[in-house]
Amino acid sequence: MKPEALQSLSIFELVGLYVKAAQAYGQAREEAKPRVANKQSDLVVTLRKEFRRRGHEGHAAMARLMTHESGWVRLMAAGFTLHISPTEAEPVLEALTQLAGECGFSASTILDLWRRRELKPPE
Repeated sequence: MKPEALQSLSIFELVGLYVKAAQAYGQAREEAKPRVANKQSDLVVTLRKEFRRRGHEGHAAMARLMTHESGWVRLMAAGFTLHISPTEAEPVLEALTQLAGECGFSASTILDLWRRRELKPPE
């Protein structure tokens, strides 16, 4: 989806797209389908840019997603929010480290990089 097309969507519609993309990304990672994961990752990055462009409304939407039932959605929302509100995002990531598989490993990696001050802000 092109960035220009996202500008006309409501925040609710953007959240729906983000949830679907994050879940699809996670499923592709777990099934070792890198092409699918990369495609979904690209969509997540594009959506993040739109959330960021919307300022407070976008950041608030990301913060709400840190309580989503899907670990992958929480992971990607916390990763986005970590540089904005680490006190909210770190506990979410810490909890995710307890999950088995790719999601827990990814949360551990993000936290490790964050704590060593080597994590770059998301695009």
